Amino acid sequence: MIYTSIDLGSNTIKIVVTMKNNDKFYVLASANVKSKGIKKGYIKDKELALQSLKEGINSINKDLGIEIKEVLLNFPMQEAASTIETAEVNVNGIVTGNHIKEVISASVLENIPNELEVIYIEPIIFELDSGVQLPDPKGQETGTLKVRCAVSTIEKEILYEYLELLHEAGLEVVDVNYGVVGDYFESKNHDTDMRLGVLVNLGYGKTEIGVFNKGIFLRGTSIPEGSSKLDKDISYIYKIDRKYATSLKENFAVASSKYADQNDVIEVVNQSGEEIKINQLEISQVVEARLVEIIKNVKNEVNRLTNREISYIIVTGGITNLTGFPYLLDMEFDCDKVICNMITLGVRSNIYSASLGFIKYYDNKLKFRDIKHTMLDSETTQKLTEKKKEVDKDSNIINKLKTYKES
Repeated sequence: MIYTSIDLGSNTIKIVVTMKNNDKFYVLASANVKSKGIKKGYIKDKELALQSLKEGINSINKDLGIEIKEVLLNFPMQEAASTIETAEVNVNGIVTGNHIKEVISASVLENIPNELEVIYIEPIIFELDSGVQLPDPKGQETGTLKVRCAVSTIEKEILYEYLELLHEAGLEVVDVNYGVVGDYFESKNHDTDMRLGVLVNLGYGKTEIGVFNKGIFLRGTSIPEGSSKLDKDISYIYKIDRKYATSLKENFAVASSKYADQNDVIEVVNQSGEEIKINQLEISQVVEARLVEIIKNVKNEVNRLTNREISYIIVTGGITNLTGFPYLLDMEFDCDKVICNMITLGVRSNIYSASLGFIKYYDNKLKFRDIKHTMLDSETTQKLTEKKKEVDKDSNIINKLKTYKES
């Protein structure tokens, strides 16, 4: 199975192409290009956004040697409404994947207004006519099948703006879902699938928050604060260019000043042409102050989204790679904490968590509904199978080098 996932962020556009083989996902290609025309989840300049998207797709196509046509779209968390919907269908026999598709579809067809589009739908529980409730009723005999689904919707106009953008880039959107759902699926484990918690993506222009119960997305929101504020703070305080401020944030500062070295000093030239010295402790204090503020605001939003006590928080986003970030979380949250750690060859950065996670979620959804779908024809798939062999070869070389170093 070949899958392609796109994440249109405000700072970067991330694209991941994978092949699934023997229940494992192999990254065949990935791209990360500067995003233009998109701000805090909204398309502000369609032409610039289209230019950035084509740049990313062209990079992927060149790397693979084929042309990607079908994609999964990670959609930003904005103006979302979440509900619980129910439906019932006749079975009069053994429950199959078709019955599951039918009853899930009925839960939204019968209850969702025409002006809204479903972004997320996930069954919570199924019920047979005997009253028995099951998470997966396939193979059971029953007269009727009921379902309760978690559903999230947005206005069609908002979604169609994104779909039109991808259409103009020559891409067909096969499925769409919130980025936080992909983030969760990439970072989840058995314990999180059994409990109530939150997923937080600290993005560049905004932070997205999703509440999950037993692996099911219940509701979410976003706040207009992200790592770009750190760039602004550094740029303002030291009077340096924003791009250079970003570089200092990513390569010199640490998230918690507790881990900083005041003797580690770097010399820079500010916008006035003056040579100044910046030590790691000072710049890290600037970064820490802003991050603490953002984390406190995240905690307030979590309390607003659910009045129940959360048992875990999963955090992802490029800024989480900074040294000392877990310590800042410990200051505000008493629950279990998981920092996303991307280790898959080809996407070893947290910026890809939504893209790779959505692929895994989509594949799992198809399997549950007894659907088989690949985004490329058999001939092209064969070409990419050869690409996978190259990936395997590279992986073996890396593992051998790692073993050599450890010995």
